[in-house]
Amino acid sequence: MYNIDHFMLAGNNLDSLSQYFTDLTGIPVASGGVHPDLGTHNKLVATISDIYLELIAPNPASDMRTGLRDVLEQMAQPHLHRFIVQSQADHFPDILSAYQRVGVAAEVKHLSRQTASGETLRWQLLMPAAVNEYGIFAPLFIDWGTATHPARTLPSAPCSVVACSAGHPEPERLQALWDEIGFKMPLATAVDPYFTVTLDTPKGPVDLRA
Repeated sequence: MYNIDHFMLAGNNLDSLSQYFTDLTGIPVASGGVHPDLGTHNKLVATISDIYLELIAPNPASDMRTGLRDVLEQMAQPHLHRFIVQSQADHFPDILSAYQRVGVAAEVKHLSRQTASGETLRWQLLMPAAVNEYGIFAPLFIDWGTATHPARTLPSAPCSVVACSAGHPEPERLQALWDEIGFKMPLATAVDPYFTVTLDTPKGPVDLRA
């Protein structure tokens, strides 16, 4: 769906976030891992497609300080925080330049984590600043390289992404940015910005909102 790799559901405590998701959907979450370079850790949820859900929170066992961790620590309630788009590292310089032209600081990080099986996953992630004027509308971009995509190893779950919708008071301006960075999806005109992912779950349709 729109070349989205995964959605990031965030909160300030991973156990509470996992329980929130399971209570909401009836779906248990799978083990993820820790991100030493971000000061975060995660759990994961498969869908029937290659898109997966990442539940992410600050890692209390880490003293690493990052912009992402700072934002997550302030989240009193879980919410849809970002979406990550499939890309290739050789496209990253153009995306960085496009973000720079609209005043959004961004950087490329070489990240890794160990899986429950002991495999070390390594990937490159282009990350806009954790706080920027576009918020969730400034997607991250990921290149998994030769790593095994998490969606291929997660335990199956009765979950599917059935819709993804977005609206913004200035859709033309936002669409221009998306055109620059190479991302496209329908965008409505709305009084207040919104980004919603609808899941089909054992408890019926569930909306995750930014």
